[in-house]
Amino acid sequence: MFNKQQTPQRINAGFILAIAFLLVLGSNRLNKRHFHTLQSTVNSVYKDRVLVQDYIYQLNNIFQTKKLRFITEDNFTPVANENEKVEKILLDFASTELTTDEFNTLNELNLQFEKLKKSENKVLHSKENLRNGVAILSEQILQKIDENLDVLARIQIQESEQMTQLSNKSLETNILLSKLELAFLIVIGIALLALIFYPMKTKQPVLE
Repeated sequence: MFNKQQTPQRINAGFILAIAFLLVLGSNRLNKRHFHTLQSTVNSVYKDRVLVQDYIYQLNNIFQTKKLRFITEDNFTPVANENEKVEKILLDFASTELTTDEFNTLNELNLQFEKLKKSENKVLHSKENLRNGVAILSEQILQKIDENLDVLARIQIQESEQMTQLSNKSLETNILLSKLELAFLIVIGIALLALIFYPMKTKQPVLE
């Protein structure tokens, strides 16, 4: 059937097929880009938000234990192991992708933690220091630490929400492009069928 087509029709058919090829190629590249965005967002939500929430939870538990110890004047021997855990968690936290606010708050948290360790070392040296203002100072430091942890927890919620919105937007765009691609392919298919079954008539030269 294609053999019976005239040159202009073949050119038109080739042009339509070329458009279809470019459309599919362009759509495929866009789909890959949106898929990469979705994949990156999902990975980031887990690594930079879900895990960080767990870090904050662990830090909160440790610092609450420290606060209770200062109040009850309990045994301060476990602070060494606690501080090792805190240092490791803070390092893991710092290795994630941080926003500017998150970076600044984490630095402030590290600063307060260093101050707290000095207070604990004074108590380890002599419990009399608890009655020399160290306990009050430590409670103030722990209060600031609590505030820093609260800020970090709120940041996780905000960032997770933004990432979810980004994922939804990328998914919606991908669905829209797929629908447009299907519509264009249908139109191109109809155009090809029209060229095949309803070929253009060319004027025959008049013989005198």
